[in-house]
Amino acid sequence: MSDTPTQSSAPAGHAAPPKDYPGPLVVLVRLRTRPDQVDAAQQALEKITEPTRANPDCLEFRVLHDRDDPRSFTLLEHWVSLEANTAHGKRDYMAEYTATKNDIFEDISGDFVHELHPPTPAA
Repeated sequence: MSDTPTQSSAPAGHAAPPKDYPGPLVVLVRLRTRPDQVDAAQQALEKITEPTRANPDCLEFRVLHDRDDPRSFTLLEHWVSLEANTAHGKRDYMAEYTATKNDIFEDISGDFVHELHPPTPAA
């Protein structure tokens, strides 16, 4: 996602993965809407969900909405590589989101994470 921290924009206290980060990449992006932008946020995120999931380099993309705080969203993104995640942010389907995200969200932060014990594929 274009909000995903990059080498130059990792969240405070969190290092971005090196440019040669090996293998799959999991990113958690936390979004907090401006008070009057909850509906706009839902619409913007809905618009990018299907094209993101259709991206062959996207292993998983989930939009989570906080039950107790309607202004808070979390994106769970799983990409085949850091390069795939970076390319995703530059795709045509991201253009409108990228152009309007600062009007919709007052806070955007993200973390690169990895799964300690990924599930084993079914045989």
